Amino acid sequence: MSYKITFKYLFISIIMSFILLINTHRLIAQVFDSEQNPPSVKWMQINTENFQVLYPSEFKVEANRMANTLEHLIENVSRTLGGSPRKITVILQNQGVVPNGFVQLAPRRSEFFTTPSQNFDIQDWLNSLAVHELRHVVQFDKLTGNLKAPFFEELALAIFGITLPAWFFEGDAVGIETSLSPGGRGRLPDWELFFRTNTLSTSMYSYSKDYFGSLKDRTPGYYQLGYFMTSKLRRDYGKGIIDSIMTRISRNPLRPYSLSSSVKKFTGLTTRNLHDSTVAELGRLWKDQAHSIRAVDYEAINRRPRKVPADYLFPVKVKSGEIVVLKTGLARTPALVRINSNGDENEILKIGYQTESNFKYSSGKLVWDELRYDARYQKRSYNVINLYDMAKRQYKQLTHKSRLFSPALSPDGQMVAAIKVSLDNKFELVEIDAEDGKELRAFSNPRNYILQTPSYSQDSKKVICVAITKDGAAVIEFDRSSGTNTIILPFQRQQLSRPVYAGNRIIFRAHYNGINNLYSVIPGSGVRELTAARYGASNASFDEESNVLLFNDYRVRGHDIASLQISESPESPASSIRNTFINYAGPLVVQESAPALFDSVPKENYPSKPYRELDNLFYFHSLSPIADNALSDDLKIGLQLKSNNKLNTLDFYTGYQFNSALKKSEYLAGFSYKRFFPVIDVRYVNQARLVYSRSISGGVTTLVPVSWRENFVQMEVRVPLVANRLNKTFAMGFSGSSSYTSRYEITNRPADFAEKISFPLKYQFYLNHNTQRSARDLAPRWGQNISVSYQSLPFENSLSGDIFRFQTSFFTPGIFINHSFQASFNYQNAEGIYRFNTDIPRISGYAHLPQSTLRNTFLLDYRLPLFYPDAEIGPVAYITRVKGGLFADFQNVGKGNPFSPRTFGVELSADMNLLRFFLPGFELSGKLILINHRPSRRSIVELGFNYSL
Repeated sequence: MSYKITFKYLFISIIMSFILLINTHRLIAQVFDSEQNPPSVKWMQINTENFQVLYPSEFKVEANRMANTLEHLIENVSRTLGGSPRKITVILQNQGVVPNGFVQLAPRRSEFFTTPSQNFDIQDWLNSLAVHELRHVVQFDKLTGNLKAPFFEELALAIFGITLPAWFFEGDAVGIETSLSPGGRGRLPDWELFFRTNTLSTSMYSYSKDYFGSLKDRTPGYYQLGYFMTSKLRRDYGKGIIDSIMTRISRNPLRPYSLSSSVKKFTGLTTRNLHDSTVAELGRLWKDQAHSIRAVDYEAINRRPRKVPADYLFPVKVKSGEIVVLKTGLARTPALVRINSNGDENEILKIGYQTESNFKYSSGKLVWDELRYDARYQKRSYNVINLYDMAKRQYKQLTHKSRLFSPALSPDGQMVAAIKVSLDNKFELVEIDAEDGKELRAFSNPRNYILQTPSYSQDSKKVICVAITKDGAAVIEFDRSSGTNTIILPFQRQQLSRPVYAGNRIIFRAHYNGINNLYSVIPGSGVRELTAARYGASNASFDEESNVLLFNDYRVRGHDIASLQISESPESPASSIRNTFINYAGPLVVQESAPALFDSVPKENYPSKPYRELDNLFYFHSLSPIADNALSDDLKIGLQLKSNNKLNTLDFYTGYQFNSALKKSEYLAGFSYKRFFPVIDVRYVNQARLVYSRSISGGVTTLVPVSWRENFVQMEVRVPLVANRLNKTFAMGFSGSSSYTSRYEITNRPADFAEKISFPLKYQFYLNHNTQRSARDLAPRWGQNISVSYQSLPFENSLSGDIFRFQTSFFTPGIFINHSFQASFNYQNAEGIYRFNTDIPRISGYAHLPQSTLRNTFLLDYRLPLFYPDAEIGPVAYITRVKGGLFADFQNVGKGNPFSPRTFGVELSADMNLLRFFLPGFELSGKLILINHRPSRRSIVELGFNYSL
C-alpha cells in the first residue's frame, strides 16, 4: 500500500498495521492466519476449567493428553507473571506438515500444528508447544487482560504488538520452555550456533542488526537474541523482573518506547545497553568455553567465491568422485549442486521449500522431500518424496498428497526409507518403491516414538533412525528381515541427529562436549568422539571406498565442507569428555522450582462432544476503527463491529462511518464465508455520493453538484487455487460478482440519471507462475502473471456499457545476481458508463500529464540492489538495503503513436525498520521522472512511503 507523506496518513498506516499483527511463533513468523481446513474434517471439543480444546476426530487420544497437559502446566507457566489467564481455545491442527504454533487475539485462540520437525528438540513436540504457547497466553492477559471480547480484542492485539518487541515476548517464552521442561531450545548448541559463532568471530553487531537481521551477514534471529536478553534480566534481577516490567507497561501501554523505559527504571539499562551487556557477557563465557576445548580447524573443500553467507549442506561423494551438496543462502534459492576436485560448482536442480533441509544420495540417484500446498485449503499441506536420476538427468515426484519425511535411498537405489506421520500422530518407518512411489512395507513402532532421519546400512539389511520421547533422544535400529527394532543408544538429553553407517560403526551428531560434533558408536560398545570442531560439525556421510568421512563444519559465513580419514585407532571415548555447554538458563530453572513437571501429568479421561460450525458461526471480538480515504482526500471515519469464528470459516462485520467530505452518515455490513470450495463475499453499504454534472446554457458550461444516497449490495464468488512444484509456485483463480444499486434523495437530478443499476456482471480470471525468491531477490527470477476481467450490464435496459481489462507482469533475471527486469503490458477497452474508468496500471507521473482516453500501458522496469548498509539511525530507523532502478513507461502504444516512452527515469529506495518495530517493514523511495513530451521536457520528483507485513 502507498501513502503520501503526511503525518496524518503516516500515523494511520502505522496504527492500522499493528492492528493486524499477531504473536509470531516458533519456526515461522506469520501475520493474521485466516486459512481453512477442508470441510471433511469432523471437529470435536473437550472443555476443561481453563481450556476449550478443539481437535479433528481422529486426534482424540492426543487431544485428551493435551487437555490434561495444559491444565497441569498453566499454574507453573503463569507463576512468574503473577496470575492465571482467562479460558482460551486451543486448536490442534493435524492437516498440515509444517511444525508451528501461535497465539492470537481477534479471535482469541491458540493453534498447535501437531506434526513435529525432523530436527526438533529432545522432548515430546506437543509438550514443548504447550509450555511455549501457554506463556504467550499469559503474556497477552498480563498486558491487556482487561480488554476483552466482544469489543476490545483487536485493540489488545494492537497494544501488545506496539509495546512489546518480538525478541522480548519470544525470548521470555523460550526461557520458560527451557526452564519448565527437560528439553527446550535454550539447551541446544545447535540453536545458539549463529550467535556464538558471530560473537567469537566478528566484532559485536548492533542491537538493531541482531534484532532485525541483515542481508549482508548471518545474524542470530530474535528468538535467540530474546532468549539470552530476557534470561539475563532474570539472572541478574530475579524471577520477578519480567512481571515488574510488564506490570509497568500495562499501566501506561501508550508510553513511547515503553519497554525500554520500563527496563531502564528497574535495571538502569536501556534495551540497547541490555543487548550490549548480554553479548559482552556471552562473549566472555563462550571464549572461556572455547579455551577449554581442543578445537580443530578443518580445511574447507569448497571455495567461497563471494562473501555472502551460504551453506553447503549434506556433502556426499558420488561415483564420479565429485561432491554433491544442497546449497542455500541469502543470495540464491536452494539447489542441488555438484562440486568437482577444483572446487568448481555446477547446479544440478533447484528444489522447493522444505520443512527441514535434507537430501540423500545412492547409486547415481538423489532423493529429498518437499512441501506441497493443498490447492484450496491452506491449513492442509503435504510432504512428498522427489527423486533425481543423475545419469538420465531426469526428475520425478515419487509420491503425491503424502506425509513422508527425510527420505533415504537404499544402496542399490531401488527403495526409499522415510518417516510417515499419520493424521492421528502415529509415526512409522516405511519403505517405498524408488520407481513408482508405492508403499512396500511399514515397520512396527508400538511405543510410537517420534522418528527422525533414517539411513540404510551398506548391506541394506538395517535402517538406523533417531527416536524421540519425553525422555529425550535415542538411536534406534530396524532389522529389515525380521521387522524388529533395537535401541542402539539409550534415551538421553542429547540432540542426536542424522545417524549414518560407516562400516560396523554408526556415526551421528551430538553435543557431549557442549558443541555439536560427530561421534561414533559400535553397537555394544561406548560412544567415541570423531571431530572437535570449533563451532559445530554435522551432517556426516561416509564413503566406503576411500574410508573418508565428509561433513559440515560451521564457520561465520555458513556451513563448509570438510573431510576426515577414518582411522583404525580408537578415538576419545565420550565418557571422558567434559561438557562445556554454557547453561544460561540454569538460574531460571532454580527460580521456577518445578522439577520433572511432565512426569506428573494427570490422565483424566475428559468427556468429548462434537463442535458444530452452525453453533459457532459468530465470535464478536472487536470494535475496529475505520479510516478510509480510498476515494478522496477526505477520510471516512467510523467504527465496525467484527466477528471471525475460530475455524476461519465466517468473517462478518457491521459498522458506521462518517463521510467528512459530505458531512453524512454511512452504514455498512458484510461477510465472507470460506468453508466450502468457492469463497462467498457479500457486502452492503448505505452511503452518500456526490458528482458534478456538466450543464451547458447559452454556450456557458457549468458544473452542477448532483448528490444522492444509495443502497449498494454486492456479492462475489471466487475460487482461489495454488500449487507448487520444485522452486515454482502456481496460482490460479476465478471470480464472478454482481451488485444492485438503488439511489434516493437525489438533488439536481440530470436527465439521464439512473435510480437503479441492476446486476452488472463482472468476471475475472488470473494465472500466475513465479519462481522462488531468495532473501536478496527483488522479484522472482522468472515469473508470468496474467489477469483478465470483463464487466457489463446485461440486465439493464436504460444503461449500457462494458469494460474489458487485460493485465500482465513478466519477470526475467537481470544482468547480475539478484537484479530483476520486469515488463508489464496492460490493456483496457471501456465503453458506456464505464468509459471514464481506469482499471489498469498507469505510467509514472500520470497526474502531471495531459490526460487522454487510456487504452494501454507498457511498463519496463529494471531493479537492482545497490548496497546493504545495516545502518542504525538511533532508535528512529534501521536501514537494511538500498535499491536502485531504471524505468521507461509507454502509453497508448500503437495507432500511429511512436514507440517511445511517455515518461522514463530513475528511482532510489531503502528498506528499513522504523521506531524499532519488527513489523511492518517500510520502504522510503524517491523517483525522478522525465517527461518525454514536446515542446517542453519537464522533470518530476515523487516521494513514496510504503509498508508491508
